[in-house]
Amino acid sequence: MVSAARCASAPATVATTPSTNTRYEQKLAWILQLEDQRILRVIVPPAPPPPPPPVEKGRKARVVPPPPPPPMPPDLTSLVKDDEPRIRRRAVLAIGRVGLSEGIAPLTAALTDADPDVRATGAFALGLIGDSAAEPALTPLLADPVPLVRGRAAEALGLVGAKGAAGAIGTLATEYGRSPAVSAMMPDDQTWPAAPEAEAFKLALFALVRLKAYEPLAAAVLSSDRPVSNWWPVAYALQRIEDPRAASALLQLLQVPGRYTAAFAARGLGRIKQTSAAPQLTALLDAKAKAPLEVVVSAIAALAQMNAPAPLRRSRRWRPIQARIRACASRRSARWVR
Repeated sequence: MVSAARCASAPATVATTPSTNTRYEQKLAWILQLEDQRILRVIVPPAPPPPPPPVEKGRKARVVPPPPPPPMPPDLTSLVKDDEPRIRRRAVLAIGRVGLSEGIAPLTAALTDADPDVRATGAFALGLIGDSAAEPALTPLLADPVPLVRGRAAEALGLVGAKGAAGAIGTLATEYGRSPAVSAMMPDDQTWPAAPEAEAFKLALFALVRLKAYEPLAAAVLSSDRPVSNWWPVAYALQRIEDPRAASALLQLLQVPGRYTAAFAARGLGRIKQTSAAPQLTALLDAKAKAPLEVVVSAIAALAQMNAPAPLRRSRRWRPIQARIRACASRRSARWVR
């Protein structure tokens, strides 16, 4: 038995070829390398010519076959045309993060990719570069059949400062603002990713804020001077646009239960110095109101922008307000400790 065990041969090894995952990992490594170095491709200097073969006396010179061509160096613009959508999408994102205007041409080509994720990432990447030359290529994407592609195109147009596209972005936001996906969003909902229509709506609102386009924004989020949704991006957009015409809608959003919608509304009222809202803001500081800490802090900031705290400090209510702020802060700290 012992001799038989000694004579047993080792198991034969099976030759393996590089798998698809190996090729994927190699390409991903190239992408990360180029993105980290903020370059689109590795420039390899040409190889020196091989030395001539030695010639022996009395014999003809041997013909030496040419060396095989060197492997292609890592190149993001080539990886954008890869067979795998996941490689194309990641290469497109890397070009945007590199941020060179030379990347606009390959990213523009990626906007017609068959994969919607590649198109959406291509639009986002063009926004990262931030060159207004990308506007003509991005604008047709606002009519893409995929909601998230349309939203990313709107976001990119906002990032490149395409003021001429504000009307089309507003139309997109108006369409999705009345959709069931947006109607179903709760005021403090931060689910990510949300429904594609809701994500596109949010991205379009943020783009209109960047473009300072109040009229398209108001048409998208207001109906008869009432907000079409209590979801926090509506309040965020109205407070960042800093337009006095948003005061009525912000006052309505100030009454919405929860943290973020009312907090953004309070800050918006402070930004436009809507002094007529001081009583409503002051009421939120009362302990009986049981407003969340975010709302209390935003109300105080708004009152400060209106120069309202001075008489407030002299009133008998200032110390209870201070106690309210400390109590909210201590509860928040205790919750984090737990």
